[in-house]
Amino acid sequence: MNKQKLFSTVLLIIIGLGAMACNAVTSPVDPITVVNSPPNNAQFREGELVTVQSTSTDPSGIVRVELLVDSNVVRTDPLPNSQTTVIVVQTWTATAGTHTITVRTINTAGVASAPASIAISVAPVSPAVIVVTATPISVVQVVTVTPAPQLTCVNNSVFVADVTIPDRTVLASGQAFTKTWRVRNTGTCNWGSDEQLIFVRGNAMTQTRTFVIPATAPGGTVDLSVAMTAPTTPGVHIADWRMRNQGGAIFGTTLNVAISIPGPTPINTPTVCPSTPAIESFTASFPTIAVGQSTTLRWGLVTGAEMAEIDNDIGGIATPGSIVVNPTTTTTYSLKASCGDKSRTLQVTITVNPVAAPAATATTAPTNTPTRTPTVRPP
Repeated sequence: MNKQKLFSTVLLIIIGLGAMACNAVTSPVDPITVVNSPPNNAQFREGELVTVQSTSTDPSGIVRVELLVDSNVVRTDPLPNSQTTVIVVQTWTATAGTHTITVRTINTAGVASAPASIAISVAPVSPAVIVVTATPISVVQVVTVTPAPQLTCVNNSVFVADVTIPDRTVLASGQAFTKTWRVRNTGTCNWGSDEQLIFVRGNAMTQTRTFVIPATAPGGTVDLSVAMTAPTTPGVHIADWRMRNQGGAIFGTTLNVAISIPGPTPINTPTVCPSTPAIESFTASFPTIAVGQSTTLRWGLVTGAEMAEIDNDIGGIATPGSIVVNPTTTTTYSLKASCGDKSRTLQVTITVNPVAAPAATATTAPTNTPTRTPTVRPP
């Protein structure tokens, strides 16, 4: 009788453990989100652009990434296709005070990730007050002046050429290759150990996603190389890389690699595109500038396209995105989205005015300040 009870007890334990294992297998997994930059407790000045980079993963696929400031959604970035791993760069213009920056990811089931948050502090920009005492009369004069801007160098870069693996190079499945971009330092900072090349979005095709940029003086060029391995999945695979300075700010041209892996379908089979690609927007922060000044081109999401690119040596781009340009003459930039034999193009013209010569009696050089045209950006 005791043996029979013992057998029944063991059987119940085995059944219970099996049920627990089944529940563990079928339990859903929430998305996981990590803020890569800026670091926690970073400091900014009022009006400065805060660039937030995050990495999110979810086995069921990610469809949307939200940026919140003090629990308020300030930006939502939907993905054209769900992705199991996504790196997103989002921006917010800093306001004075202490803020909590949060990134939240939504998966295909509508489940939100646990908030990934950092704290930042933003110093206000206010005019200084100088108290001047006149002599010999004891009179106090209060003079309000604007503080002089801090002298600091500016980081910027421009793409020069694809040294290896031009866009749409056809490679074999799993083939190892090295992508090399030639880039010019168009800023005023000397590049060295403080600047890095980082992967920002797409299919990285490499385990190493951060590289130190070789020492390069302003005006000089440098070749940046990344060893990669082609995916095994047929189709077009694109990766976007950007440059980042010591403070965590992203700058310069987007560098991309786009390769094609052939599949079982004959390579001469034409691509079938149901409709003409759509471009959400293409604008410039300063449509009119003076010689030596720069402006930022911004573009919205491109849908229904195999490839999006900008002329004037910019090349293939990921969308949405932006790039700083400094044309020396009036220049028209064309953004073209293509799918098979269908394409759509939007253009932005940057008018460059020559700097007027100073008058003979002037003691200081005139300042050309471009008029900022507000740009309506998608939420």
